[in-house]
Formats: sequence, structure tokens, C-alpha cells
Amino acid sequence: MRLVPTPRVVWVVRYCLAVVLERYRREHGLRLLEFLFMSNHFHLLLYNEAPCVPDFMRDLNALLSRALNSMRGISGTNFEKNYSLVQVLDPEHALEHAVYTLANPVAANLVTRARKWPGASSVGMRYGEPFEVARPDFGLWKTDSAAQHLRSKLPESATIVLDRPPCHPELDDDALRQEVWKRLGAREDELAVERRRRGAGVLGARAVRRMRFFELPPPEELFRRKPTFSGVVGLMRKAAAAAMAAFQRAYREASARFRAGHRDVVFPAGTWLYRVRFGAACHPCGPP
Repeated sequence: MRLVPTPRVVWVVRYCLAVVLERYRREHGLRLLEFLFMSNHFHLLLYNEAPCVPDFMRDLNALLSRALNSMRGISGTNFEKNYSLVQVLDPEHALEHAVYTLANPVAANLVTRARKWPGASSVGMRYGEPFEVARPDFGLWKTDSAAQHLRSKLPESATIVLDRPPCHPELDDDALRQEVWKRLGAREDELAVERRRRGAGVLGARAVRRMRFFELPPPEELFRRKPTFSGVVGLMRKAAAAAMAAFQRAYREASARFRAGHRDVVFPAGTWLYRVRFGAACHPCGPP
């Protein structure tokens, strides 16, 4: 439970997210549409104009892990190497992902409403309105810290800006945000009905904060299906699955040739590792 939402952890999470997001927003056009940090994982809904998500996740996890370890006086890994990445192919479906993200603590029977979740979340934010986060004065940034040099490298404050999903152009920012909140309220009501049917309760924000960061969550179900895209059905889903399978075949063939010494091989569009780490040639990507 390395992200258990105590006030200090929430401050660190917001600052690290703001610092990394500012840079990738400025340099790569990355847009943050929604976020929510649970006690042992987090959800981000992103819109990328350039293939930068792996770099963004690396830098966010690295800074956040160093800050949490320094705050607690420990060392070691806080995040797993891999993360689940689902590509949203239908812009309208992004609203469903926004609701899913914000409703996560409600679905986990931790609080009755998303706004009651004590962790870092975008539930109360509006599109385009900057949320400024001051640099913490503890952990990595305390006066006697061995890593005090970071005080000069990282800004005194950073800003989180929430961008609107690329859908419903007929609605202004406020109207679209109201639509997300309306759908979120409906989802919260559904979950409340389900809890009453099962006779279940919620843990509550106070009990969540009292959890220890070294506690372990229940084990996840193994060998379950992990989706790679969403927002399409029927023939469109089959076409997306076929395109993914074609990419994987082309990638494996190009990788085998590259490792065999053929440096003139061209990887399929969407390749990240070989392009960024080894400078391999790739077919150009289409629209984001």
C-alpha cells in the first residue's frame, strides 16, 4: 500500500505528477484527461500527440518512488516494471473511462462517493483550470536531505492541468465536465444498489488513511484477459484485433532480423523500444 493516502503522500503524489506532466505537456503535447491514485495503484487517462507514454511513465514512477522512499527512510521498488495500457479507439468511449477512473474507490467499497476519496484525484477539477502544487518541504526536499540538490533542479511549484476528452465538440468545457459528473453520479448510485443487495458496507476514508504502507492488498486474479484497446464492437473490434496481431507479427520478424545484425530493417509504426533505445528505423505513425 505504498500510495496509502495520508496528507503527506497525497502532497508528494500531486507534486510529482505536476512536475512530470508539465514537462511532457510542454515538450511532447501529452494531455491528462483524468487521474486517480488508489492505495496500491493508480489510473491515468491520457491523450498523446507523440509516442511518449513509456518515457512519461518511467519518469513519473521514478520520481514518485524516490520521493516516497526518502519520506519513509526506506529503499527498494515501489512499482512493478510493466503497467496495463489500454488504447481507447473511440473518443466517445473516453467518457466511460473517465467515469471508471473516478469511480474506482467506490467500486472497491472504500467510500460511498468519489469525492470522499482522500487520495489524489481529478474528480473536483475542471477542464483547463490550473491546479498549482507547491514543492514539499520533507523527504527529498528537506533541508538536511542527502538529495538536497533536487531543490535546485525541481521547481518551487508545478501545475496540473486537466484537458477535455476529444469528443462532443458541441459542448463547452463546463458542459462536458458536468456530463462526466452526471455519469459518475449514476455509476455511484448503481454501486450503492449493488452493495445493499449484497449487504456490504464501505471501509471509509478514515480507515483507509490508517492503513500501513507496508501492508499487502489481496492477491490479483492470475491469467485473466488483459485488454489492449476499447471503444469498438463487432466488426470494428475484429479489425482492431487483426491490426494488433499484424503489428505483433511484423514486430517479431523485425526484432529477430535486428538482433541477427541487420540494421537496415524497418520496424512497424508504433514501435517504441527499438526506435528510442537503439535508433532503429520505423514506418511513420498515423494520427494520435
